[in-house]
Amino acid sequence: MKSTALKKTLLALLLTSIASTASAEWVLKNTESTLNFISVKKAKIAEVHHFKNFEGSVNDNGEVTVSVKMDSVETNIPIRNERMQKFLFEVSQFPLAKVSTQIDNKEIDKLKVGDSFSKKLAFNVSIHGQEQVINADMRITLLAGNKLLVSTTKPTILNLSQFSLIKGIEKLKALAKLPSISSAVPVTASFIFEK
Repeated sequence: MKSTALKKTLLALLLTSIASTASAEWVLKNTESTLNFISVKKAKIAEVHHFKNFEGSVNDNGEVTVSVKMDSVETNIPIRNERMQKFLFEVSQFPLAKVSTQIDNKEIDKLKVGDSFSKKLAFNVSIHGQEQVINADMRITLLAGNKLLVSTTKPTILNLSQFSLIKGIEKLKALAKLPSISSAVPVTASFIFEK
């Protein structure tokens, strides 16, 4: 009798553990992920930059959220990092950029390790106090070790005028004595989420 009760208790605990694992959210792994953008100056000089710190998740309802710490911008030139933080992103007032979208968890649940699917997603993008809907072509791949790769399949172009960043661009141009800095910025992302 005690043996049967013990077996039922262990079975209930096992099923609860499996259920909680199945419904656990995916958490963004900052150290394994990348978020890059390209600036173009003098109409022909392109440079790749990135952000070092961001966090995010995919919850049980398929809601994807990512927050980017704008003071983590890395251009490999310290004075340029400082100028972007202060004059372009104005991080003291707007410390975070936020991105969100919705995916269908049922599509992810069907994936086997190594499988992927591509999809155009509409992202709500909030930068510098302005919010816009930006469409991006994405690929979602299930990796070993309960990991999910969500990446752009081609660069997504952000128009900085939509985010009230032109004044900052003009300030950077003046400081660096540049004739031009493009307000169209290609962005690529490769995010690893883990359960």
